[in-house]
Amino acid sequence: MRNSAILVFFIAVVAVVGLSTAAGAHAMLDHASPAVGSIVCSSPGQVTLYFTQALEPKFSGAEVRNASGARVDKGKSVSGNVMRLSVGSLPPGSYSVTWHVLSVDTHITQGSFSFHVGR
Repeated sequence: MRNSAILVFFIAVVAVVGLSTAAGAHAMLDHASPAVGSIVCSSPGQVTLYFTQALEPKFSGAEVRNASGARVDKGKSVSGNVMRLSVGSLPPGSYSVTWHVLSVDTHITQGSFSFHVGR
């Protein structure tokens, strides 16, 4: 009987810890293409951001800017946890990506990174 009580207690603790960890999660950038801080030989055509949670498309967005600060993205699409930004043909240079997202669990996160086109 004592072992059963210990087992029930252990399962309850694991469940509470697991639920509190999941509830505290936010949609963070998992990875991107082009990769954060990367140098790519030619224009990628699009910048793709992969997040750790599904996003609310209406309240999530991003911008791609060149070294002069001019915006070069031409539209976005969001599906699940992936955001795609069309950039067309980018000339050689440095680019910054700034993003803000609202995850389906209602947490807001934001961040930025850069990549370089050409050698």
